[in-house]
Amino acid sequence: MKKFIAKLSLIILTSTASIALVYLILLCLSSNVTGLAGEVFYVIEKAEHNSGRPFVILGDSVCNQVWPQNKDSENFSHLGCNQAITPCGTYLLLKKYLENNPQTKNAYYIIIPGSLGNDLYMNYTYQYFLIPFLNDENMNLIEAETREMLYHKFGKFFVHNGYIKDSLLNNNFFMRQYLACIQKKPEKKYVKRLSPTAIIYLNKMRDLCREHNVNFYVCPLPVKDIPENHDWENFNQDVKDFDFEDLLGDFTEKITYYPEDWFSDHVHFKHDILEQHRDEIIASVLKSPAN
Repeated sequence: MKKFIAKLSLIILTSTASIALVYLILLCLSSNVTGLAGEVFYVIEKAEHNSGRPFVILGDSVCNQVWPQNKDSENFSHLGCNQAITPCGTYLLLKKYLENNPQTKNAYYIIIPGSLGNDLYMNYTYQYFLIPFLNDENMNLIEAETREMLYHKFGKFFVHNGYIKDSLLNNNFFMRQYLACIQKKPEKKYVKRLSPTAIIYLNKMRDLCREHNVNFYVCPLPVKDIPENHDWENFNQDVKDFDFEDLLGDFTEKITYYPEDWFSDHVHFKHDILEQHRDEIIASVLKSPAN
């Protein structure tokens, strides 16, 4: 009996050690010290400091292409990030920035039109929005409807547990396994519409800027000149139905269209095109050069 217990103990000990070794190997091979949302943490940290500039630009990954987040221009602080942070993440980022930058006069939310169709039910919302933004402080700044949406998509435990969020963020292997489960749930996309999240947090950004005496502008980035990008009937109807005429009344009219061969994918510019035409693109968005 003693020999059996000794053998069983040895097997358990060996198995535990083997599992721990495999875990450590996976951790070392998959670890990413900047996390899977480095560009998001970068703009959050940047918003915690005074830029000394009167204007701020926020937006998605195309915005970050045109106005790189690590290269502020003379009068503009660049906080362009990516589409997955959604308008909710943009609201939290803008709030932090305005608290630290009382000199701000204008805030520009510069996005492809599709970014206003983003909801918090997207597959990559977890690492790009939930982990970087939703600490205890920010959790109190979002609406109950938003929390419930996140719980339904990602699970309440994974929304609140800081250790789990850090482990997933900083390890590619574990994040892939988690996302494989999440992606079994279909995304909710609002094509050429305003998503419920956009409706809530556009209102909150507008109110926030009013509180800080900051002018708030929502500007469209250029899109491909293809037939499907010229039909904005439903989008414009949402603008009327949800009372955004002051922010978005002429949004679709301001869209600039460029040839298909200017784009590397559905929305992003080719590098060489952007380098040749950056000033033209900037002028088309802001209707005046951004210095």
